[in-house]
Amino acid sequence: MSRYPSIPPGRRLTSDLMMSMLPDTIYKTSNEDRVSTVTLAADTDLTTTLEANAVYHVQMFIHYAAISAAGFQTDWTVPSGASGSRWVLGAGSTQVSSDNVPGRFGVHTFATACEYGDRASATNLMGGVEEAIVTTTNAGTLALRWAQVTSNATAARVAAGSSLLVRRLN
Repeated sequence: MSRYPSIPPGRRLTSDLMMSMLPDTIYKTSNEDRVSTVTLAADTDLTTTLEANAVYHVQMFIHYAAISAAGFQTDWTVPSGASGSRWVLGAGSTQVSSDNVPGRFGVHTFATACEYGDRASATNLMGGVEEAIVTTTNAGTLALRWAQVTSNATAARVAAGSSLLVRRLN
């Protein structure tokens, strides 16, 4: 089993080497709202840069809100040539009005738009978790992209407290 970073005997421990062992944690400090758009676009906070020829474990914890008429959907931007699949866990895409909701438990390509269920409210939050092993050949951007499913003047929201965790494995 390979480990990142490789530390052969005698290698000097530096702060850069020690920092490379830690996962990157990115989190939203404020709500981000989108109105009247079905075009998936990168979240302004839940984004990072991945290095070429590397393997990463990525986890996204998404706090979101949307009214049923608008809906909420996600996909990921990954560097060109990246491989892997993302696992999606959250409320099913049928309308719900309480915390007793149908679920979605799918594995999808990075570019597959995944629609989540809602609580029929622009402010009552739901939660979604997305996870993947991403293998890169080129350096580039990893980002959560999101939008409404149906264009609506009431905003969909990715809320403060959502986070992106990225750990390099190789």
